[in-house]
Amino acid sequence: MGEDSNNTLQAVMFDYLQSQKSGTVSESENAMGLLLRWFGEDKDITSLSPVEVEEYCSSINDNNVDSSASMKSLKKFFSTLYKNETIALDLSRYIKIRKRKTTTLSGQGHEEQFDMLTQEGWNKLEEEVGDLRLRREDIAEDIRKAAATGDFSENAPLDAARESQGKNEGRIREIEETLKKSRVMDSKSIKRRGKSAAFVGSTIVLKNRTTNKQNSYMLVESSESNPKEGKLSIQSPIGRAIYGMPAGSEIEIQLPTGEANTFYLSSIK
Repeated sequence: MGEDSNNTLQAVMFDYLQSQKSGTVSESENAMGLLLRWFGEDKDITSLSPVEVEEYCSSINDNNVDSSASMKSLKKFFSTLYKNETIALDLSRYIKIRKRKTTTLSGQGHEEQFDMLTQEGWNKLEEEVGDLRLRREDIAEDIRKAAATGDFSENAPLDAARESQGKNEGRIREIEETLKKSRVMDSKSIKRRGKSAAFVGSTIVLKNRTTNKQNSYMLVESSESNPKEGKLSIQSPIGRAIYGMPAGSEIEIQLPTGEANTFYLSSIK
């Protein structure tokens, strides 16, 4: 798989399978076949991004009770391509092997996955849910006062108080669920990643080639997203496209307006 080889997914897979030992080919072929059907045989493997690989793995994991064998084959495949310098980024790092979920006698399962929040984002959510819990007593008092009139047929204050209670409780549950499935990013782990690629917690500088405007953002989970504060969700069109990409990358992104703009990832901190 040298520099002059055909980099279509089909051609690279063929070369890879030819190099495998006979005992492992059938297992690899199954994994390669799924990948080929997903991306198409003419997909340029050098253009594969971490986000695309993660999306594929998520789909396979969600639709396959035990996908560990397939994921292991893909990790080996991408690791080999990286070592052979067929691809510039080690995509094997973005393949998550989700083991079969087992249940103990106590009913607890294994293998939990968490979103990562910044310390600031975690603190804001805790502060907000604390304020919402304190509001419960005030809302309950509003309901008692409105209900004391005895008129339930056309009682606008009572309806408004109950609606406020519903929204308050809904937001409390939403934040509690977010905190339950999240963990605070370790500053040491962020430093270990270095500045080689854009991840959650990275501060990036993006230049819009179309407008020549340059902006700085911090990549965050969707629960922390706040464009006005320069916090860009990794689930947004731009965030998904640049996630895992190295500094110096140029990415064409289809915006919600339908317009396609080219962005230059000038730096990562």
